[in-house]
This record gives sequence, structure tokens and C-alpha cells, in this order.
Amino acid sequence: MRGKPGNNASSTGTLSSYTYTKHTLERSLKPEAMELIRCRHLNIQTIHVKAIELVSFNEAENRLTTKKVIGQELFHTLWNPTNLLGRLQGHRLQNPDTLVSRITEIGTWLRKYHDSSAGLTLEGADGSWLATEFAQKIREIRASNLIPELKLKKVEQKYNAELQKLTAPNYLALNNAFPCQIHGDFVLYNVLVDSQQNMHTLGFSKTRVSSNLEDVARFYSTLWAIAQTSRTRHNLFHELPARFLKAYGLRPLIAESAYFQANLVYNFLAHLEAQHRGRKTFSWNTNREMSQITRAGMKWIYQQI
Repeated sequence: MRGKPGNNASSTGTLSSYTYTKHTLERSLKPEAMELIRCRHLNIQTIHVKAIELVSFNEAENRLTTKKVIGQELFHTLWNPTNLLGRLQGHRLQNPDTLVSRITEIGTWLRKYHDSSAGLTLEGADGSWLATEFAQKIREIRASNLIPELKLKKVEQKYNAELQKLTAPNYLALNNAFPCQIHGDFVLYNVLVDSQQNMHTLGFSKTRVSSNLEDVARFYSTLWAIAQTSRTRHNLFHELPARFLKAYGLRPLIAESAYFQANLVYNFLAHLEAQHRGRKTFSWNTNREMSQITRAGMKWIYQQI
């Protein structure tokens, strides 16, 4: 299985005619299994969007089996038909209006998912995960010399002060956010599109209690970056990020708030570091894809500082 930003490269998967079985020695898959059970039990789905269906979980062997979905990752559904190499390979963008509508509906599904645990989280739950991970990402980028030190210091200075507010009472509420059970790695690679253009969310291995806007900003950031990579993609997809936010129940202007932008900065930095970490194992085409997304994100960061 090809590695992607945010994926655990140590996990292995086996496909059968009807199922996909995942196994890893790195972490317990029980939280992921329990979250899929919760989604099914609470019927967390919309007409065309739902979580992948859990078939079984063997805790002793740490094996999680889900129903096989015949389709492709949402990222490649958007990407492959909109570049020359993909078109030469025969990829075509099927029913673009329907696709845009279904991606917008993901925003509706995500809000339903977050609302299902809002108010049920542990007392004192906040979004401080982001502050810790942001500091760690800065250390990794500095150690690998991926960004000139002067610019890296400007990024730290601009966003550290905001992130330190995450533990303050009512910070999330004042920023149109709330603590809940989140997906934790809500990226386009973790959504599969089937032949009817239904959406199936998977990859709940990083599920945790944190701020709902972490999931929202993660998904938004890649949608936005894709639309910046070519004129064709801009024409097709530039309205998608705002439509996704509206379907979630947020005004598009939230993307200009300090907290939301801090999330975007973290996501773009994480993409940069993931590309560097996997550059020797990713294929040439994967590196090329990631480079275009990374450039769009880093250009945005430099404009902010």
C-alpha cells in the first residue's frame, strides 16, 4: 500500500473478494474498531456519505476487517483526471457536478459525526493537542532544515502565541469550535469514492477527543491546495472549500480567523515534513503530486508571515 501523509507505514493490509483486513504491531486497532461500531450504532451517515463498514475485530491478533469498497481515494478522483499524465492514462472526471455535490455533503456528514459526541467529552477537554504537535513539527522541520531559519522563526512567533490560548476557558467556544470525538486524520486519502460516487470514510486510527475544527481544517486545507495547483483545477474546484464549510455549518470567513489559520499552518507544515520523510519510498508520481500540494501550502504560509 502506498504511503501517504499521516498514514502509518508499519501497518499492512490484505484484500479479499469482499473485505479488507488491517494489522499492525505499532498500536492497538481497538479505538478504530470502537469508533466504527459507534458510527454504525448511532447511524452517523447522510444519503451518500458514511463510515466504512466494520466486519470484525480480533483484539488478540489486533486485526481489523472492514467491508471492501470498490473505488478509489477521493484525492485521486480529483487529481488524476485533471493532469496531463492522468488523462493520457485514460482518467476522466465523471459527473463533476455530482462529485462536487457529494464532496459538499461530506461537510454535512462531518458535522453529524462531531455533533454525535459534543457535550459527552471529558471535563476540561480542549484543543491543546494542536499546540503540542505544532511544536513537534517545528522541531522536525528545523532538524531537517526544510525551511530557512528566519522564516521558521517568523512562523513560530506568529502562531505560538495563539496556540498557547488553547487551554484557556471558552477559547474553543469563542472560535466557533468545540471538543468532541474527532477522526484525527480527516484527509482526502481517507475517503473512498465508489462507482455511484458515494463517499466512504476510513482511517479512524488516530481518533481522539480534541477540537472539531482540526478535522474541518485538515480536509479544507487539501481541497484548497488542490485548487491552487493549476488553472484547470482552480476552475473546477475553487468553490469547493467554501461549500464544504457551509455544509458543515460554518461561515467561509472562519478560514480567516487566527485559530483556523493556525490549523492550516500545521497541516501545510505536516505535509512538507511528510513529503521529506517519504521522498525515498514514494514513487516519482507521488512525490510530484505531493510537491505541488506542498508548494501551494508553503506559498500561503509565507504570505501570512
